[in-house]
Amino acid sequence: MKINLPLIAILLGLLPLVILAQPSRDEAIQEIDAKIAALQKEKVKLLSDAAPTSVSGVVGLYDPDGKVNRRITNSVMIIEGDKSVGTGFIVLAEGKKFLYTAAHVFTGNSKFTIRNAAGTEFKKFGDLQAAEGADLIRLEILDSPTDFLELAPPDVEMPINTEIAALGNGGGNGVISVELGKILGTSGDLIEVDAQIIQGNSGGPVVERSNGRVVGEATHLTSARKDLWSEGTRQGDVRRFACRLNKQWKWMTLKTAAFLADGKALGEFDDFTRLCFAVARLEPLENGMRLTSRVGGDMTATTIFAQNKDNDLVKSLISMNTDLAARKTSLSEAELNKKFRSLLAQAESRASHSGETFKPQNFAWYHRNNAKVSVEARAECIAALRRRLDNLK
Repeated sequence: MKINLPLIAILLGLLPLVILAQPSRDEAIQEIDAKIAALQKEKVKLLSDAAPTSVSGVVGLYDPDGKVNRRITNSVMIIEGDKSVGTGFIVLAEGKKFLYTAAHVFTGNSKFTIRNAAGTEFKKFGDLQAAEGADLIRLEILDSPTDFLELAPPDVEMPINTEIAALGNGGGNGVISVELGKILGTSGDLIEVDAQIIQGNSGGPVVERSNGRVVGEATHLTSARKDLWSEGTRQGDVRRFACRLNKQWKWMTLKTAAFLADGKALGEFDDFTRLCFAVARLEPLENGMRLTSRVGGDMTATTIFAQNKDNDLVKSLISMNTDLAARKTSLSEAELNKKFRSLLAQAESRASHSGETFKPQNFAWYHRNNAKVSVEARAECIAALRRRLDNLK
């Protein structure tokens, strides 16, 4: 067989060239990553080009005719739930439109109607995002609102006496009102204002009058102090606060249903705590228990039992009280104490068990923060039940 040495040499010479000409696996991956990054950059640019970056035509709170600009009022939402009412507002942020509101406006409700001052109703929303450290949530709005607000930049200054306006569903009457005022004080998270916001304004925007940008979201009021030191000062009046929005908040994303379920669980936990406090305050007598005993504030055992009328523990207590009052049963003091002690023991057992299984660690900050007070109250409630049990031995 004749061997063609030049041909072998050529083939052997070409082989390394072929291998060198093919990119390595790592180089190929890097090339794909670079293409993906370029496409992502192009996507962001297209989204940015598609969404306006400012509220065109809005210069301040008022239009040239001196009226409150309709694009601002139409950006404010009336929120009506099955348990409470409040306010929200639409904001353009991060290339998307969000409904901003207070966490406490949403929690406790199971269904909502959300509409603007023009009567347009909005029904399509994405997942809920809850701010870490604030009474603040937002939901991406999947409808196509034409009107929206802008947030003041994080680095914008807000001097004391800056003129502002608070817009919202004041009083829960289903109309958008505008309350003028100024900034009285600021902190890292809050703004204090003197605009006359009341119940129903919660979740509404606080905007700078000069440019219409949102600097805060109305959250809460504090009652007036009645002491010598606050007399004649601002602390002696009702004070009004808003969550500061010209800062970067950390957001926790969760399903709206999960947020509402957490709020419901917290509410039920507190309801049972109040019920057990009421049970611990009862004094069994031969002619009935003192259901008019005050448990806290204006609440009596009767009020709390009425709110928990379907609870089997309440049914047993009411039945026992009715029989005693109607003289249908005649019990000695020892027998009465024994029967009542059995009901107290049931309450203590249930309060302890549900307290151990209550796990608010995965709640959004607003619910998690409130749960701290709830857990402390439950511990006090269990201690009160145990003291009553010891006294009936």
